[in-house]
Amino acid sequence: MTGTASDLKARLTELALAQGFPLVRFAPAAPLLEARAAAEERREAGHFAGMHWMTAEWVERATDPGRFLEGARSVMVVARPYPSRSERPPGGRPRGQIARYARGRDYHRVFEKKLRKIVRAIREELGGQARATVDYGPLLERPLAAVSGLGWQGKSTMLLVPGFGPWVLLGAIATDLAVAPDPPLRKSCGSCTRCIVACPTGAISPEGGVVDARRCISYHTIENRGPIPRELRASFGNWIFGCDECLTACPVGRGEIEGYADFAPRSVDDAEPELAPLLALTEEEFRERYQGRPILRAKRDGFVRNVCVALGNVGSAEDMPALTAALEDVSPLVRGHAAWALGRLFERGVIEPEQAAWAEAALQTRGELEQDAFAREEMEAALRLLRGM
Repeated sequence: MTGTASDLKARLTELALAQGFPLVRFAPAAPLLEARAAAEERREAGHFAGMHWMTAEWVERATDPGRFLEGARSVMVVARPYPSRSERPPGGRPRGQIARYARGRDYHRVFEKKLRKIVRAIREELGGQARATVDYGPLLERPLAAVSGLGWQGKSTMLLVPGFGPWVLLGAIATDLAVAPDPPLRKSCGSCTRCIVACPTGAISPEGGVVDARRCISYHTIENRGPIPRELRASFGNWIFGCDECLTACPVGRGEIEGYADFAPRSVDDAEPELAPLLALTEEEFRERYQGRPILRAKRDGFVRNVCVALGNVGSAEDMPALTAALEDVSPLVRGHAAWALGRLFERGVIEPEQAAWAEAALQTRGELEQDAFAREEMEAALRLLRGM
């Protein structure tokens, strides 16, 4: 491309705006040494929980744009806000909460299509090389966004963007074109600790800036393929995919962010679905219902497991038939969490003695047939609770 450096930066910004990214900043493609040291420290401390792909080698690659694209000189960071508003349905049966970013289309798919068009223009129009990624790629986009001046990483570790707070989704394009970097923002959370206080499970460190995935609701409801730690379940409330507690507590971007229609739920059931019917979802029904949405990431068994926990926390005696039916689920993961939920209903005092006796009988009958060690242990624990042992 002929023209000045400012012309190049302006054209790249135009390309991003044309694809619906209203927020665009540029960072140098230098290794993110501070972010690398922090990530490696957290990895060694076990804060990445079961995300075993985040090895030392992965951390090194993810903090070096030059490893992501050979010859990279600049990184364009783009962001798109998503709706922060949540319309609660009035009354009715217990409902679950889905993180706001996951209530509409899968942003990975939306972003990938748009980013590919920018990459193509960089190659064909500007004569440069480029490679794009969203957050599942081998590049830490939040530290890059902070270096670019798009926002700053808050105590929740979320990127906080002036005017939008944490309600933005990020993409990044590394290129071998030399683009003048934007300066980082001179902002911080100061003495604010609202996100730390708001976290139901205490996953954010007291000083902030570190999230322990082993205690994080988002990690367990999305990435964890096994049992949710028993000591945490009662703190999950009705979250069945992700968690927005630290985001909604943040005073940055406190107003209602409209975002883009791509990420808005089509109905109340897409945002806060009725819980009990979800227990009966088959694998095929789960895939059909959530096709093209981030919720597929949790897998069918993990998602129904989450629903069991939510019903234990917010359900009533009316949900006992659905939970006792779930004791026969094809997945031992679901059967075990359904047993826990029945015990939790009793613990919360929302079922009468005769209903408790019915639950006890169902657990006893199923427990005698159960072959899976985890599910059987959960049924025995629920029985002890119901029997006051």
